[in-house]
Amino acid sequence: MANMIQLQILKLTKTNYGNWSIQMRALLSFQNCWDVVKEGYVQPKNAAAEATLTNKEKKVLKEARKKDKRVLFFIFQGVDESTFEKILDAKTSNEAWGILQKSLQ
Repeated sequence: MANMIQLQILKLTKTNYGNWSIQMRALLSFQNCWDVVKEGYVQPKNAAAEATLTNKEKKVLKEARKKDKRVLFFIFQGVDESTFEKILDAKTSNEAWGILQKSLQ
């Protein structure tokens, strides 16, 4: 049987952004995803631009998107309903993190 790690994500409140962000960074680093939050990734402007990518570039883009969605999932799990309302339209984890950082830091 595979070892399972149960993740417990601290809920972000109006007063615990510092602790929450430290714990989230640790979790996201453990998941090898912190880079996509910190640096973001380059999204092709449209489908035509994406079609011109090499297979290697497409693979890198696919991995970046996968990481980004994983991070968005963790962020969404770590916020309450009112905070979720602030980030629900964020298209990337970098954007969601920035919104939270600006509004709660």
